[in-house]
This record gives sequence, C-alpha cells and structure tokens, in this order.
Amino acid sequence: MKKLVSVALLLSMLAVSACSNKPADTKPAEQNAAQTTEAAKTTDAPKTDSATPAPATNDKLEAKKVLNDKVEILIPKGFTVMSDEMAKEKYPMENRPSLIYTDEKGSINIAFSHTETPIQDSLLKDMKDPMKQAFSNMYQDATWYRDEVIQINGKNVGVFELLTPAADTKIYNLIFFTELDGKMLMTTFNCTEAQMEEWKPLAQEILMSYKVQ
Repeated sequence: MKKLVSVALLLSMLAVSACSNKPADTKPAEQNAAQTTEAAKTTDAPKTDSATPAPATNDKLEAKKVLNDKVEILIPKGFTVMSDEMAKEKYPMENRPSLIYTDEKGSINIAFSHTETPIQDSLLKDMKDPMKQAFSNMYQDATWYRDEVIQINGKNVGVFELLTPAADTKIYNLIFFTELDGKMLMTTFNCTEAQMEEWKPLAQEILMSYKVQ
C-alpha cells in the first residue's frame, strides 16, 4: 500500500512534464530579468544558483549547484529561474516543481521536485516498474525511448525518456529520479518535439552530470 500511495503521489508531479510548452508571452528583457531576480528572492525553494567547480564539457552548458548545494548539475547558459506567474501557467497543478530553470521563451525547462515520498537508494529499481506502468496508463499514446535505473556519480538514478502528447504539440521528456535525504528527488527536462533534435543530446549531458549527495 505504501508503494502504491508513493506512485500516486509521484504521478501527480510527473504529469507536469507533459504540460503544454507553447512559448509564453514575455516582457522586455530588462523587465523579465528583474522579475526573475525577484522570483529567486521570494520563492520558497532553497538556494539555487551557486556555480560548481566542475567544468562543463559543452559551451552551451554551465555547472551549477541547486537545492542548498546538495545537487550539482549542468544547466543551459542563459536559463533563469522561472517566475511564479509563469510556473502557475505552465505547471497548473498545486504541487508544481519547487525550482524551474527555463529559457527566455519558457519553452525549454529543467524542473526539480524534492518530494515527501520516502525512498532508499537500493529500492529505486523496485519503484521504477510501478511508476512506468502508472505513467503509461495515464499517457497511453506516449512514445517510450528508455526506462531503466543506472549509476550516475555513485548514485542509483531512475531514467524515463518519452514523447508525450500535449494540447498543441508533443513534448520530449527526460525524467530522472533518485534519493536525496531519504526522499525522492525528481528532475525533468522537457522541450517541444520540434526542439528535440537540437536539445536531446544536451539533455543527455545534463543527465550524466547529475551529482546528488
């Protein structure tokens, strides 16, 4: 029962990665930058943007530390923390990710959700199949490319890679999850199908840069 409840909670968050990625209306650059800065100050999410010592291998990516420096990951250069206003539009569910990095148009996103779901590193493999089954039931028309548990920088990491339907396009999702402080940490990269050819290789680099305490 506990596992089933955990899967249900995870699905309620995973669903946000299939939301429409239609570019949102944006304000002029100066106003948008000010809004992003203010969002970073007022959000309930932990500290988000200190750079890590590890260098990026791609000139389009830069290393950052997020979630109180407990997670190191590559983030595309120029991405900023999504404002609360845009997050509510693009992730309408109440339990939307606590931290979202996005491009200028809001069409490419990297989102983090440190959930309340208890998990042990050794049990990630047991969680993967029920999660995939429940996700498949929700998105029956999804195209699956990958579902597995792999080792990344000494941690077990579950990986789902799939194309899901949305209101006005299809969305490429790279979803990865692991244990942080005894609870499930979910990270998602998504972009539109039209952007997939360019961004899929970068998404793989982001995944493999994942370092979680």
